[in-house]
Formats: sequence, C-alpha cells, structure tokens
Amino acid sequence: MIEKEVVFIDWAPISSKSDIRFGGHIRRYYAWITLNKMVDSVTPFRKDRGEINWKAIHRMLAKDTRIWVEYGCGREAHLFVLLASFIRPKKGFILNVHDFVVQQRDYDKEAPFIKRISLQIIERVLLRRASTIILAWPRLLDYFTPKKKQKVLIMVPGVGEDELFVHPSNNKIEKARKIALYFGSMRRKDAIPKIIKVFSELKGWELHLIGLKEGEEIVETANVKYLGSVSHDKLGDIISDADVILVPYPKNEYLDRTIPIKLGYILNSYKPIITTKLSGMSDYISRLGLEANVIYMDEWSLDNLEKALEKAQHLDIDAEKTIERLRHLAWEPRFENAVEIALEMDPCQLEDAKIGSVQEL
Repeated sequence: MIEKEVVFIDWAPISSKSDIRFGGHIRRYYAWITLNKMVDSVTPFRKDRGEINWKAIHRMLAKDTRIWVEYGCGREAHLFVLLASFIRPKKGFILNVHDFVVQQRDYDKEAPFIKRISLQIIERVLLRRASTIILAWPRLLDYFTPKKKQKVLIMVPGVGEDELFVHPSNNKIEKARKIALYFGSMRRKDAIPKIIKVFSELKGWELHLIGLKEGEEIVETANVKYLGSVSHDKLGDIISDADVILVPYPKNEYLDRTIPIKLGYILNSYKPIITTKLSGMSDYISRLGLEANVIYMDEWSLDNLEKALEKAQHLDIDAEKTIERLRHLAWEPRFENAVEIALEMDPCQLEDAKIGSVQEL
C-alpha cells in the first residue's frame, strides 16, 4: 500500500464492469480500481450521480495530495485541476489520456469555433502542467512535445487478466445467416451508415451493431440489427455468437495515428477481423504477431466486403496463441506499474533529456 492521498478526477467513478458502456470507460475503470487497491486514500472528484464532491476540492489543494486526472472529465473539473497546479506548482498531476480534442473533428462535425479554441487551450495547458502523462499510443506524441521534467508513459490498449481465456463458441450452431459484429461508438463520420448500406445488399449475412448512437442515425433493415448499448460484462457472450468482427473506421490523419481502445478485446475474440488499414491498428497487430487474424480493407465497398467475408471464413485462428500474445498487455499489472511510477517518482529528480522521458508499459 502506497501511503499517499490521491484525488481522482473523472465524470464519476466507474467501479464495476457493468458500468462500462463505451471504450473510454475501460481505462478509467482500471485506473480507479488500481488506485483503490494500491493507495492509502482515494477521494473521487464527483459522487456517483456526477455532482461535485467538495471534500475533493479541499483535498486537491493540499500540498501533499496527488491528483489523478482522467482526460476529458469536464471543463469545470479541468479548471479546478489547473487552479491546483498553480497553487502547488512543484507537485503537478497525473494526466491519463486516450484522445485529444483534435479527434472530435475526425469523428464528427467540428464544434463551434469558440468552443473548439477554448477546449484546445485548456488541453494545451493541462499537458504543460502535468508531471506524468499516460498516453494510449506513441504517435500521440506527434501532437505535443513533453517538457524536460515530465514523465510520459505509453500504455496501449489491452485486456483484463480475467478475460484472457478461451470463450465457449456458438459458431457451430447452424444459423440462417452468419453474423458480422461491430461494437463501439456509432459516431464514426458516416462510416457506420455506409456499412449498413453495403450490408443491406448482402445475402447470407447479418450485421449486428452494439454501442451508443451519439446522434448518428441508424436504419435497421432485414439483415441489419442495432442492439443498443451493452455493458462490458455482457459483451463476451455476444461476441461468441459472431462469425466476424468489423472495425470500419474512416481513414483520416488523426485516426491513422491513434488506436481504438477496444482493439485488444476485438483480438481477444479470436474471430476473424475485417478492418480499415490504419497505421495505429496495423502497427499494434503486427507488434503482437497476430496479422493472421486480420483482413485489411482500404475501401468498404460491396465487392471488397464480399471477398473479405469469404476469406474470413477460411482463416485458421489459434485461440491459445492469440491469448498468449495478448497476455503481456493485461491492464492490471501495467496500471500498477503506472501508479508506482506516477506516485513514487519525484518529477524534479528525472534525468535531463531534450524532451520528457518516455517509457512504454
């Protein structure tokens, strides 16, 4: 147990897998449970219903308290963090980041100019004031330059230790149609409506969609089913019914440099994966040595998808090998390592470097 007091800044604590409703919740869940396991005292910034916990405001201004920030967690939370960082400048705070503001315009329409500029300014100042920054992928370093005394930890998407096992498969059950599954946000800059349109012309397959609509219009057809938002603890049973997993992301500069938070879980399905060939995804899959599990597509057309689905049915995927390759990316030990580094190491004692010290977990 680390004898420190930590204020945990998030929308609200995610303490159970049944609370995980989209990818961004996953890192927040493992950060919360790891801190509570390892640290003497953890105070949430918000209560269960989202209202501000004023005890946390008082504690985060104390000189010996460490602050752990799940970015983004709301403008008022960010402003309180920045205030605390100027009141106690030598302590800094830990900033856990999966996406930057720039990703919003690559998923959907751009926010109004004033709002976008204010978000970018707050993001820049948070990155400057943090003592430790945890990123989801090395290429996110293209968007900022760490300061000399900052510690940068790279923690790529993974899988929970308790989820690394061979799931019982229902694929041997005879079905009228084979199932292609996409799970994640529907807001992918028209990528999901495009896939729906393509699938409406396919025979012998059904497309099942799971995730938040986030303003996207989803039109169900005879072979396209929208199953809504499903909690993370129920996802395994749904995946076991699928024949193929789809990751139909649009191609653009930002998505080419980042990585879907659920990619570890997609691979852990040990089902054939059909995905857009983006640098982040192909690099991640290559590093794991799991290229045999994946079929890449540049253009999501009917002809290309029919060929990919046909090829997917003949992939011979080794479930045990897949699990073993993913095992070193288990969330729990990597978050434990991150907590030890972030809370025990004084950023002022780091060795000098031209940019911040970068370590991959």
